[in-house]
This record gives sequence, C-alpha cells and structure tokens, in this order.
Amino acid sequence: MAITPETCPSVVPAEEALIMRSLKRLLFFFLPYWKAVLASTALIIARAGAELVPPLFQREIIDRVIAAGDLRRIGSLALALVGMYALLMLLDMGDMYMRHALGARVIFDMRVRLYGYLQRLSLSFYERTSTGELMSRVTNDVEALEQFLTHGTALFFVDLLRLVGAAVVLLLLNRRLALLVLLPMPVLAVSLRYFNRRVRPIYRRVRDRLGDINALLQDRLSGMRVVQAFGQEGRELARFTGESERYYHARVSGVAHMSLFFPAMQFVSAMGMVIVLGFGATGVVRGELSLGTLVAFLSYIAAFYEPVRRLVDIDNVFQQAIAAGDRIFELLDATPDIEDAPDAAELDGARGEVRFDHVHFRYGSGDEVLSDVTFQIEPGRTVALVGPSGAGKTSIANLLCRFYDPSAGAVTVDGCDLRKVKLASLRSQLAVVLQDTFLFNSTVRENLLYGKPDATDEEVVAAAKAAYAHDFIMALPNGYDTEIGERGVRLSGGQKQRLALARAILVDPRILILDEATSSVDAEAEYLIQQALEAVLEGRTALVIAHRLSTIRSADKIIALEDGRIEEVGSHEELLGRGGLYSQLYRRQLRLDAE
Repeated sequence: MAITPETCPSVVPAEEALIMRSLKRLLFFFLPYWKAVLASTALIIARAGAELVPPLFQREIIDRVIAAGDLRRIGSLALALVGMYALLMLLDMGDMYMRHALGARVIFDMRVRLYGYLQRLSLSFYERTSTGELMSRVTNDVEALEQFLTHGTALFFVDLLRLVGAAVVLLLLNRRLALLVLLPMPVLAVSLRYFNRRVRPIYRRVRDRLGDINALLQDRLSGMRVVQAFGQEGRELARFTGESERYYHARVSGVAHMSLFFPAMQFVSAMGMVIVLGFGATGVVRGELSLGTLVAFLSYIAAFYEPVRRLVDIDNVFQQAIAAGDRIFELLDATPDIEDAPDAAELDGARGEVRFDHVHFRYGSGDEVLSDVTFQIEPGRTVALVGPSGAGKTSIANLLCRFYDPSAGAVTVDGCDLRKVKLASLRSQLAVVLQDTFLFNSTVRENLLYGKPDATDEEVVAAAKAAYAHDFIMALPNGYDTEIGERGVRLSGGQKQRLALARAILVDPRILILDEATSSVDAEAEYLIQQALEAVLEGRTALVIAHRLSTIRSADKIIALEDGRIEEVGSHEELLGRGGLYSQLYRRQLRLDAE
C-alpha cells in the first residue's frame, strides 16, 4: 500500500532517512570525477546567470527605443542581445557535452563495478537469484541512474539557480508583483511532497515487475527447445502475458498519478501568470509601471515558473533513480559467502594431496547432505566417487573447489585448510569438467583458450587431440574458428563434453575434477577418452565422479556414498568381493547395459 500522511505518518522520517542515504550513495559515485564535476558546475552557473540577462535588453529596447521613438540605440542593443544568445549557445554546448560525457563515464564505471562484484558473489547467491533479475539491475536500473546523473542532478542545480536568480530580479523590478508570483509556491511545495510519498512505492514496484519480466524472458528463451518439444508455447505466452500485465498495471498506476499532478501544477503556475498580468496591465495603464518593465517581468515569470515545472519533472526522474538505486545497492550490499580470509595464503606449487576431515555440509538451511565424510587422496592418485543420485558426490566436488564451505570439519590441500587459502591460487591449481557442460557463445578456439588465454596453437591442438576432439573439430565448417552457438547448441552432447575435457587438459592442472565427464558420449568416444585419460591423469591428483562404473576400474581408490555418508572404500576388485553397495550398483548397471 502506498504510504500517505493519513495512513502511516510515523514511517515518513525513517523513509526519508533511507532516501537521503541512497542519495548520498548515488552522489558518492561522482567523487572520483570532481574535476569534471567542477567544470560542469561552472558551466551551469554561467549558463544560469547568462539566461537572466536577455529580458533586461528587451526592456531597454521597449522603453528606450520603441516607447521613446529613438532608433539610435537599436543597433547596439540588438548586437548585444545577439552576443548574449551566442554566449548562451556556447555555454549550452559545453554544458550538454560535459554532463552527458560525465554521466556516460560514471555509468560505465558503475556497470563494470557491478559486473566485477557479481563475479565475487558465491554460488549460493546465484541459486536464489535469477539471471534475468540480475540482468535487469545491471542494464535497466543502471540506465535509470544515467537519466538521473545526466538530466536530474545537473538540471536540478541549474533550475534552482534560475529559480533563485529570477526571484531576485523579480523583487528588484517590482516587489508587489513579485509577491503575487510567489503566492502559489506553498501549494506547489505541499503538493510535491504528497506526490512523492504516493509515487515512490509505485516506481519501486515498476522496477521489480520489469525484473520479473526479464527473469522470465531469459529463462524461457534459454529453454525454448524444451518449450517447443512439449508444445507449451500457448502456456508460456499466457505466463509472459500475465507478467507483462502486472508490469503494465504498475506503469499505468504511476502514469495516473503523473497525469493528475503535472497538469494541476501547470494550472497553478498559469494562474500566477494571469494574476500578475492583470495587476501589471492595470499598473501600465495607470502609469505606475512601464511597458518594458511589464514585458521583462513576464519573461522572468516564465523563467521562474519554468524551473518550477522542470523541478517537478526532475523529481519524477529522481524518484525513479532512487527506486533503481535501492535495487542496485541491494546487490552491492550482498555479502559473498565465500571470500578470502584476512590472513589467507597463496597455494603455489601444490603437490595435490587432498583431505576431507570429518566434513559435514548442508545447502543453506536445508537438510545435511554430507555427514562425517573423511577420506584422503594422495598426490598423483585417482579417487572415484560412486553412489545413487543425491548421495553427495557433486557436493564433495563443490567443497574441493570451495564453491561452498563445510558446515563442520575441514577440506585441505597439502595440509592447508581451504578457508585459509586465497581462492584465486586454489582455483589456479584446479580444473573441472562438469556433467552439465557449459560452453560460451563463441568459437571453438575461444572456448578452449578460456582457462589459459596465452596458450599456443600447438598446445590447443594437443589438448584437443588428447580429448579426442581434434577430428570432429576439423570437420566443422571453419575448424577451430567455428561459432558453436549459445551453450554450444550446434554440437552434440558428446562433442561438448570432449571440448570441455580439452579445455581442462589445456590448463594443465595439478588437481583434476571429472564430474560425470563421460556421461553424454557414445561407447566408442568413451573408450577413446578413457585411453586419453590414462595418460592425462598420470601424475595428477584426480577426483572422478562416475556414472558409468566401468570407467573407473583402474582408479586407485573407489568411495561408495549413500545418503551423504561413506559406506565403503576400496579398489574395484575389493569392493566387488564384499558384495556391498558398490557391488550392487555395478551388477545393476551390468544388467541394464545387457538389457
């Protein structure tokens, strides 16, 4: 519900305090650009002062030339007036360039800062926040701030100067008429305050609804293949229509308030003009006021009320900027769950010894997914994790990458607790091949170089050959320079996984994590990749999450998990002989393969 003086007067001071805090944070972005701000301010002051001069020349022309019938001064006065307008033109040009260039730079830096901060946030943040919503904040909300920075703040100051300057000149020209001009000002001030309280929550709702639309659009466009495969176009159109309708109603609510408020303010301003015109005309007829003074006075009234009208427009931009700024600051105030400790150390030249020491883990406030997990991987050895879906295999890989921290216990590499190691140095020692392969919308070469941008062409080809990807790459239309589409849509599942494997091999990591890395390849490709992995894994520490148990027979150690606990540990032959969980999973898979 909108906040009004009648419904919630006690909330207003706290709300205004929040607005002032948001405004201060917005203006804080100007501090690194103080030189440009000073130059722009100087231009604004000069422009506001220069705009007050032309009506004085007009008064001189009317009273000294037209009324007196003396044309001797018309040339000099007209030339001076042309000079003033030329000066105004130059000041306008400089002011517009400075404001827009400064605003563009500030917004550029803000957008880059936002993106950089997004990369620091933990995976848990992305699990509860949609990509479309984040895109809306980085694009639409930042654009709203650009309007405020380029048109709001600068125009506010210049119009404030115009307002004060015009008021001073009006008082100097005729004090009685000036007081008549000022009569509507209390009405305007009270009305503006009431309007702000009503429209502020509406603008916040508009920006939230736009974020919802972007989130839905991004999600459905990414899954368009599924939408069409299940014939759900009509249902998705109805859902998108519903979100768009909620955005529409929020917009219309704001438009309704503006449609009532702004014309009413213009009417009040016009009434001030009518009152002055009536009293001024009476004064001219009675000889109490010169015609030139009245004309100049009317010009200054326009110069007085025009800033008032624009200040109302600027306030509209300001309210939208506050709503957008709140959403941006919510993002900047989000604290990463995973970040470097103050005393974090570098992990250089890792040997690759991995240890899980009585690790417990849960996602957020959910149920525990790992319970008292303890195991060790010796440097250069391969350990495979097996178990039914939901057993906790991927959670172990996530903890080793330090995408999350354990709820209890510790994960160490070479005896160093990962919470005491710098993230960048840890992840420089790791490479991951995920079951859900992600490839960027670029060329094959750019995807392979992602983890090692300075790799040579020979190294790229060698990595592709090691993953048995070189042959199919060369068969593509442009070889390594072929565009593969969003998420590698132009490749098969097996081809995407081989590219992901080649990307990991190119990094030459000390620790390699394979999360169901061969689950989407055919039997022949799986055999070839297994042959390659025997050479690739030689001398590296490897954590392999296996879907096809036949691929991990040669692992140094196999850990069978169930319900987040380690059920048994041993080699392939040892675990088969025990007849436990691993044996059951292996024989069940053999039956399924046979069937």
